[in-house]
Amino acid sequence: MKHLVSLVVCLAMVMSLCCGALAEDTIKIGAILSFTGAASHESALLKQGYDFAAEYWNNQGGIESLGGAKIEMVYADHADDVEIAKTEYERLKSEGCVMMTGDYSGGSVMLAMQPLTERYHIPFVVSQQSALEVYTEGNEWTFNPTNDASTNAQGLVGIVQMVEEKFGDKIDGVGFIVTNTEWGQSQMESFKKYFTEAGIETVYNEVFESGTADFSAQIQKMKAANVKFIVPVIEAFNDAVLLYRQMKEYECNVGFLCCGGVMVTPQFKEAVGECDGIFSTDTWNPGFLPAHGEEAVAIEKKYQEEYNMRMNENAGCAWNAVAVMVAALEAAGSTDGDALQTALKNMDLPEDSKYMIMTPFEGMKFGYPDNNGNYGHNIYGLSTCSQMIDGEWKMVWPDCLLGDNNPIVWPIN
Repeated sequence: MKHLVSLVVCLAMVMSLCCGALAEDTIKIGAILSFTGAASHESALLKQGYDFAAEYWNNQGGIESLGGAKIEMVYADHADDVEIAKTEYERLKSEGCVMMTGDYSGGSVMLAMQPLTERYHIPFVVSQQSALEVYTEGNEWTFNPTNDASTNAQGLVGIVQMVEEKFGDKIDGVGFIVTNTEWGQSQMESFKKYFTEAGIETVYNEVFESGTADFSAQIQKMKAANVKFIVPVIEAFNDAVLLYRQMKEYECNVGFLCCGGVMVTPQFKEAVGECDGIFSTDTWNPGFLPAHGEEAVAIEKKYQEEYNMRMNENAGCAWNAVAVMVAALEAAGSTDGDALQTALKNMDLPEDSKYMIMTPFEGMKFGYPDNNGNYGHNIYGLSTCSQMIDGEWKMVWPDCLLGDNNPIVWPIN
């Protein structure tokens, strides 16, 4: 009998070791962000969202299928440098991170990390990475719960079409000014495609280097081209503030159709002052929460109490990423990379799933390809749109999330 007991104990130990995190108290998730790069501000907001989401799910009991194991976020700074990003990825792997998340930067950093995530079989669930190059066929380990350059373009087209439908005004004379990065170029090409298909006239295209000290030449070109609405695709906070200020200084009175990023942060409004009327895509905005019920509103209120600000696009995208990873861990019942990839590929969360409580989409299902031909992207993912109204970003599109509560203000100039 003594030998039999010993055998049973040994078998239990082996099974525990083979089942990933079953014998662990915590599950490490690596988050690679741009803490000292151009997107340092957004990365700090993303960190708040990751920490808040991890705390929420841990307080809900952790990963039940793994014995209540808790999530531990482990952070790395890629500083917008592809070599640093790869080194930090290796460090996070060596520290036992079973999934990765991030990245807020131009697509080059994410593209540099993708071969590593493929080689090591560690799923990468992005928070905000819209560069379409990331989602080409063959990238089997990258998953995007939210938006990309395609959905950003479709969101802005949606605003234009909604204005025409509601107010009878046709928006034409659109111009693009974008940062000279993979993200900027990808966004502009996508915008041009979808705007052209929608019959929206574009009259100006400009690419600029991040860190530009003066936008006066670009502004004069906008005036000469008779730009009526400008679509800025800008990564760096200082670039966005300078462009907006100089547009006002040179009395270039155009409407802004922004695509998220720095322009939807509270700090942008603080820096530029009055900016009511501008529109922007924003992958996440609290405007839809009342339709999701009291618990969703309560979660966002708790975030406000903890961080002294409303939950913003960055925090909301971080929440989406954590919720998806928690759902994958629960479904897999393991921290094995192949099991997690399978769980992500098979994921099909309905709108009323507990994992979707803070997510403004009809569901969560990763397409190979999705309806825009991109791989590993949530087929229900879209870019919501908001407008700055009375000093606050308020969701105004799509109507199906708002109904009669749409607060849109028109005209804007």
